[in-house]
Amino acid sequence: MTHLHYDPLFNDMPVQEEYLPMVTGYLAALQKALENALDDYPRVVAIRFDPVIPTVLSDQMTVVDHNLLIPGFNASLKAIIKHDIKRRRKSNWVPDTKVRTVWAREVGDNGKVHYHFLLILNRGSYHMPGRACSPKENLVSRISRAWYRALRVQWNPQDPWIHIPKNPTYWIDRDDPESFRRAFYRASYLCKANTKQYGLGMRAFGASHS
Repeated sequence: MTHLHYDPLFNDMPVQEEYLPMVTGYLAALQKALENALDDYPRVVAIRFDPVIPTVLSDQMTVVDHNLLIPGFNASLKAIIKHDIKRRRKSNWVPDTKVRTVWAREVGDNGKVHYHFLLILNRGSYHMPGRACSPKENLVSRISRAWYRALRVQWNPQDPWIHIPKNPTYWIDRDDPESFRRAFYRASYLCKANTKQYGLGMRAFGASHS
């Protein structure tokens, strides 16, 4: 049973009121994912992005395809980031990072499934997402490559299939509770009950547990 949250505060932190009600369990999972990151690292970066599934692909996707998509993306992104850090360490020491994600699967007015993500990393390893289609490889291009892999399509760096919303990056410091509240407020959008659909055999939300 889904428990809905109607209050503009969750554990004394503001949420985006215009998207109430939210799902209580989703808000708790979001908070825990951010707290786990700060337990590991004193400085964390949280980045909002929305991966895109082109219509020609989404029209062919089954429930099984959608259920495999997020685990495949997360595994690919972890492997890509692990490889990047190993490569960068050849010239300079770079701290390691766990790759944590919070994601929501929604269904739009057009009936199409779409996704929203929050990526949480050690800010000692990465601090900005970079620009899409940049000639230099950056975090956005790595996210894009992982998304293409999950969709089992050859990567095209000039068409990243990743939408970066306005003001996507939040820096969170362990000794700055307000920075946590700002990031939580922004990401609370993923926890809204509206546009989530249940009973389709697909999960509507997920968050890293460790």
